[in-house]
This record gives sequence, structure tokens and C-alpha cells, in this order.
Amino acid sequence: MRCKSFIYICLFFLASCHNRYASDVKEALLFAGSNRSELEYVLEHYAENRADSLKFRAACFLIGNMPHHFNYPEEPYRAYCASLDSLFLIEMSYEDYIKEANIILRHHARKLRPLYDSHTITGDYLIWNIDHAFDQWETLPYLEHLNFDEFCEYVLPYKCLDGQPLNKWKQDWNTQGVDMKNIPQIDEYKYNVRRFVEAANRDFSENCRMTTLGTDDMNILDILDLYTLAHRPYGSCKEMAQLVLLNTRSKALPVSLDFTPAWPDRSASHFWNNLFSAHRTNIDFEGLGYPGERHYQEKFLGKVYRISYSPHPLLLQALEQEGEIPNSLSLFTRDVTDAYGRTTTISIPVQPCMPADFAYLATFDNEQWIPVGIGKIKRGKAVFEKVPLGILYIAGTYKDGAFIPSSDPFIVDTRKRVTPLKTSQTETLSIHLTRKFPAFEHVHWVNEYLRMGRIEASDTPDFIHADSITDFPEWHFLAGEEIIRDTVPHRYWRLISSTPHSSDFAEIYFYERRSGKRIKGELLHPDAPVRNKSHDTPEYICDDDPLTYFATENTDTPRWVGFDFGAPVAMQKVAYIRRGDGNDICPDDTYELYYWKNGQWVLHERQKAENVYIDFEDVPAGGLYFIRDSTRGMQNRTFVYRNGVVRWY
Repeated sequence: MRCKSFIYICLFFLASCHNRYASDVKEALLFAGSNRSELEYVLEHYAENRADSLKFRAACFLIGNMPHHFNYPEEPYRAYCASLDSLFLIEMSYEDYIKEANIILRHHARKLRPLYDSHTITGDYLIWNIDHAFDQWETLPYLEHLNFDEFCEYVLPYKCLDGQPLNKWKQDWNTQGVDMKNIPQIDEYKYNVRRFVEAANRDFSENCRMTTLGTDDMNILDILDLYTLAHRPYGSCKEMAQLVLLNTRSKALPVSLDFTPAWPDRSASHFWNNLFSAHRTNIDFEGLGYPGERHYQEKFLGKVYRISYSPHPLLLQALEQEGEIPNSLSLFTRDVTDAYGRTTTISIPVQPCMPADFAYLATFDNEQWIPVGIGKIKRGKAVFEKVPLGILYIAGTYKDGAFIPSSDPFIVDTRKRVTPLKTSQTETLSIHLTRKFPAFEHVHWVNEYLRMGRIEASDTPDFIHADSITDFPEWHFLAGEEIIRDTVPHRYWRLISSTPHSSDFAEIYFYERRSGKRIKGELLHPDAPVRNKSHDTPEYICDDDPLTYFATENTDTPRWVGFDFGAPVAMQKVAYIRRGDGNDICPDDTYELYYWKNGQWVLHERQKAENVYIDFEDVPAGGLYFIRDSTRGMQNRTFVYRNGVVRWY
């Protein structure tokens, strides 16, 4: 009887201890399995000392949010990084780097199986990290603006990114940044965290080899060792942002990694860094730049997320209930879209093909819909919060690794109005296109080389006696054509600059008056120096490649290109493509026009272009359209067509 009473007392005591913890901590302890005792050791360590109540809360925060976090085993990962580091110190081509990096991964892959943090972390390591973080918070002057929740976000976590081995990286990497020790001497800088971030980046960038370059072909795991990553010769915006994050967080600097899963008006995602300062709470910057430098201030970023230690509540629910979430979305993130621009909450009717509790907001990336946000489905409508304005979307569900559209495409305009795009069953229209993709600012960057240009004609190949036929418009950056009024036939025709300035053209096309057809002549040009032989030679003016170009110049030693048509010929018009991005309509390329209907793209017409524009007739009106060049290129885009005007989305 006494033995049974003792058992009841023990069970009551254990239940009382267990009830001290919030539900997320209880679930995390269950998730830890055989490693549960290590986590309980940490909780009991801080629970015994009432003076450490904040540390107990910090321990609960780390443990309660620990499930689903993973790490790579330290020794195999260290060996893997050492192999990559040796590779990166060798000078070789980008293609050779890809080949060798893939070989290294295959060699180490068997030992780099990810492990759950909950199953492998030790109590002593977690206690060391908590004590170390609190010591930084209490002693570093540039952290005095952080409250407890902000401290948990930026300083407390024992990792920056999933995959990081469970080691004392904060201690090992903290010595990098000698400049930071000098800043506290200046009273104006002592409490200014932005100055410390600048110093940390400045010091580290001097030893960084990384050049920004897309690295999709390099099959390697994320490099989460600071020095190996700094030695990496090529990296995308993601690797640059990860490098800054590892460097700054090791010094307890409140810097985050922010990203958009997909640009809303082009392909790919984008990553950058953000500084939580004492005065301005959203100072974003890119790569090893300085906080406050211009960073896509006028672009539509779409949905924006911040890598965090705690999981996104809805994504966690979706993962636990449905077993998967889209690859474009990350579990351990926080939605910070409203920190980057105006947003709204929308409710969209959806018709999922199967019962679903969660819906996904998607944007188009040149080829397919990419999920960028999550919402709940209530009474047949998907509710999405923090939706950026001025962007095209579609709503859908996610099953077996695929996004399934479940609504009409719609635009959330800058007045917060939602406009669905429905293809008409009866009305049609004609669509006139001069491009297949919007012209972005990099087309404008070379505007000084895009001034005017002139067509001249002559009866001799030296053009000593030449007639001025037509001038191209000043400051016209894109493709175009000029009607020729002169009906006098000439054998020799040339393109030359009409000012002393350089005038760059990618392609020139002549259309014969009698037939209206495009004709080609034998290339003529003087023996004059060019700016750069690798991309600026006379042959490029007629190579049918809109990404190569030739620069004409009307100086003492003029650069021009001419054509011998073999006999006098009168021209109907001259068309041209300026130096640009290659997305103007190109003669001889085949284009496909699609419209969206019943949850899929429907091909309206496939047509070969004869001019620097293309016309499609009898297109169903009112819908969303997609133009694709099936001959070349990867930049194809969606648009709406109203009153003869293309609006790209």
C-alpha cells in the first residue's frame, strides 16, 4: 500500500513538472525521443534559478521551436568544406569548378545525412549558447535597443541557417572584424549598430573572392562555413547574403536574411540582408554592401520573407496536416512583406479539385506559376494577408509536389482593387506586339550609345556621293522601322551615326519596295577600329542575333556598315533592333501566343515573324496572355491587352 502511494506521488510530481511547460515545449520534448533528457536538463538548469527567468524563457523558445530544424554532422561537414576550400583556391574556369564541386559532393554525400537538432543537440551546448548570447546582449552597446523578443530573433539562436553543424561558431568566427574594436571610441558610433555592420562587412570583403554569378549548375550543399564560403569564387545573391549573415551574426549583430521566393515580373528568387537598427527598423542591403545603399527601391519585390528560428505558423500547420509545402517556401520564415511596401488582405474564390484547408498564392516566373504565399480556405474562398499591390497572381492548392491552379488569374492593383481575368467566350481582338518581355532598366543604362542613326544610299561602294535617306528617332532605345519615301533605286546602302556620338545597333533589316519582302546584301565596312572586338564588330549587324551589336560612329575615322545588293534597288522600309536585351520581336523567330482558360494555357497561334513586330488575329478578349519565343531565349512573359496597349505582368 505504501509502495503504491509512493508511485502516485511520483506520477503527480512528474505531471506537475510537465505542466510547467507550454504546449510547444511539450511537443518538442516528445519529438526529441531518446534525446529528451538533454533538453530537460537545460530546462531544469534554468528553472532552478529564479534569477534566470529570462534564460528559462529563452530555453523554452529554442526548444519549443526546435522540431524540424536539422544539422549536418560536424566532422564529415568539416571535411566536405575543407575539400571545397582546396578547390576554391585553384584558378580554373567556372565550368571546371562545377565539374569538380559535383565530384566532391558525390564523394562526401554518404556521410552528410541531415540530422534533426532535437535528436542530436547536447544540453551543455545549448546552455553555453544561451549564456553566451545573454552575455553579448548585456555587454555590447549596439544591442541595447533590442527587447527580449528581438533578442530571441537576432542574437539567441544557436544557428543562422538550417544545416549548420552544432558547434561554437559564434566564438570561432567572432575574431574576424578588427575595425569593430575601434568604433566605440567615437561617441556618435558607439550605439549605432549600422556602423558596426559596415565595419564587419568592410573588413571581411577585403578577403572575399566571391563574384556574383548564378550557380544553379553547381551541385553542392549550402556552404555554411564562413571562411570556405568567403573563398568561393562564384556565388549568387543567396550565397552573398548567407556570407553576410554568418559573419554578422557571429558578432551578435542584428542582421537577417530576407528573400522573395519569386520576382513577380520575371524569373528567379532574390536574397539580400536586412539590418534591425535602433532608429530605422528596415535597412536592407545586398551582398557585402553597406546598409542603406540603394537596393531595388522601385521594383516590385512581391512577397518577402525573413529567415527565422521559429516556424511560419501556417506553413507549419500545412506541413503537419498535409505532409508537404512548396519548395519555393521555407518553413522557418516570417512574413515581412508589409515592411517593404503597401499590402492588403484579399479573399479569392477557389475551386480546388480536392478537399483542402490551405491555399497558395502564386506568381508567374516566365514558364510556370510559383507559390509565394499561403492562406486558409474558408467557405470556398482563400484568404491571403500581406498581399503586395500592382501584381498578377493566381490561387491554388498543392499536392504531390505540384501546384494546382484553383482560381482565375487576377490583378491586385495599386488601389487595392482585385480584378479577375476571364477569357471571353464570344468577343475577340487583335494583338500587336513589338516585344516578348518588358524592357527593364538595364536597357536604359546604355542610353548614351543609342542616339539616332542614319540610312544613306549611294551608287558607289565608297559612299563619297551619298544621299541621306532617313534618320532614326533620337533616344529610341528599342526596335523600330522607318518608311522610305525616296523611290530612287540605289545599289549601295549603309547605316552610319547621324551625330559625332556612337550609335549602337544589334540588327538592321531592308525591305524591298516592289515585293515588300526582306532582302539581304553583301556586307561592306571600312577598316576602322572598333570599341571591343568581342562584342562590337561589323558582322554582328546582320548575324540574326539580337544580343550582339555593332557601334557606328561619325568621326574623322567613321565606323559604318553598308550592303551591296548587286543591283540598284528601291526600299520600302528599313527596320532595326537596337543594342538591348534580345527581347524585341526578331524576324525569322517563331512565336507562340497563349491565353489562360480553364486552369491551363491554351495555344492560340504559332507564327513566324517577318518584321520587328508581330500581329495575332481573332484572339479571345479580356484574358491573360503569354507570349513565348520558341526559337531562342528564356525570357517570355504574361500580359494583358487593353485598348491596343500591352501591360506586362
